Amino acid sequence: MQPATKLPKYPPVFFVRITNSIRRSLLKISRRFTHPNVVMLEHVQNIWLLGAINVAAELGSADLLKSGAKTSAELASLTGMLDDPLYRMMRLLASEGIFKETEYKRFINTKVSESLLEEELKYFIRHTLNKTQFRISGEMIHSIKTGKSTLEQFIDKDVFEHIGQSKELNELYNRAMTNTSKMQVAAIMSVFDFGKFRHIVDVGGGTGFFISEVLSKYSTMDGTLFDLPHVLDSARYIIDKKSFTNRLRIIGGSFFNTIPEGGDLYAMKNIMHCWNDEEAVKVLQNIRKAIPSEGKLLIIETIIEKDNNSSWGKMSDIYMLIGIGGRERTRDEYSALMARTGFIIEKVFRTVSPLSIIVVTPEIIS
Repeated sequence: MQPATKLPKYPPVFFVRITNSIRRSLLKISRRFTHPNVVMLEHVQNIWLLGAINVAAELGSADLLKSGAKTSAELASLTGMLDDPLYRMMRLLASEGIFKETEYKRFINTKVSESLLEEELKYFIRHTLNKTQFRISGEMIHSIKTGKSTLEQFIDKDVFEHIGQSKELNELYNRAMTNTSKMQVAAIMSVFDFGKFRHIVDVGGGTGFFISEVLSKYSTMDGTLFDLPHVLDSARYIIDKKSFTNRLRIIGGSFFNTIPEGGDLYAMKNIMHCWNDEEAVKVLQNIRKAIPSEGKLLIIETIIEKDNNSSWGKMSDIYMLIGIGGRERTRDEYSALMARTGFIIEKVFRTVSPLSIIVVTPEIIS
């Protein structure tokens, strides 16, 4: 069996929470001594920075700099761009610590710009900052007024059906999810022991990165990867490279219709936030029908805290609203969903990533 993918290593959760608290405090101090108009202008001007990050990802600038420093003219020649505007864009990014400018208009990678590498977050960044995303953010008022996805103004079908009908969009989406899974799975596996279980069912498991890593680490486990058929076309290509010798079955279908049986551990990573409450209830009800009474369900999502601090979850919540009509949730909101579907929350594990692991069990009514 091939070894598991080399995953990033993170410091302990408590250390990350302390450093994040310090970062937020320093930022608040900085803003307190800055004129509020300047603070607001800095927020507004980030739109140009995001556009520059998107172009750098599309051009593969970080990958081109892996071999060493290059001038803006050399980068322009390699990418088919014009030297002067490309230099100005790279200069902006370097001023924010994304790349570093040295003498003679030469640029090198930094730790931050390495996040733009193909094996890191390149495809997630391209997916998040593509033209459609800028378009729907510009129409956010539609979502605030109706509570529905802004995207419904531009496409006439479900967003995942829309993605599935385009080979280019489907490939970009699957690569984006694999990019983030590599970062998230390391955090998840550092705090939760999967070895206590016999068979994991990965519901909406995409191309199978998460379940592949679990099965690679825990050789006594079997697994089921379950997702839409067009998603699994890519998964079969990836999974075939991992020798799981009949330990993994791949099943296509919709979790709105049915969920495969046979697992004592069910997992959904970044699934619940894609759907409104009624849709989420339908998925949970189907899992409740499939899971044994002694089984566990892992809901791996961002939990919004009840405070005024900035957070990934609050940003992602708006992204879910305008993009697909979904939402991030507080712990109380997850508890309410569980109560409607015959589950109870047993425990919540915090990770060093924005994700938490919500462990839920079927409620046994005597």
